[in-house]
Amino acid sequence: MASYAGVPHLSRSSSDPIPAGHHVEETLAKMGVPTVAANLRIRREWEDLVPGQWRDKARPMVLEEGCLVVEVPSQMDAALLRYGTAALTEQVNAGLGSRVVTSVKITTRRA
Repeated sequence: MASYAGVPHLSRSSSDPIPAGHHVEETLAKMGVPTVAANLRIRREWEDLVPGQWRDKARPMVLEEGCLVVEVPSQMDAALLRYGTAALTEQVNAGLGSRVVTSVKITTRRA
């Protein structure tokens, strides 16, 4: 059996996609596009990166120029979570292993 993209023992035809996984993030970071890689990781690992109240109420939308934009269902949720943005910033940065998040903006879902 052949080895594709570092994944041994997979049999694929030439038209099958090759799994990229973390290789995309590594390549983007090496190309100088760490924000894209961080966006991918934050979205994929959100439940593991954030404390329970954020996990249950918010979802990540985008990381742009250091500002992590998260969306919550209501203004009440936004008001409650606003007090925890510093802790969220620290926890996400610790999980990512770098200080890419400098602030958090909370938005509410549009009906």
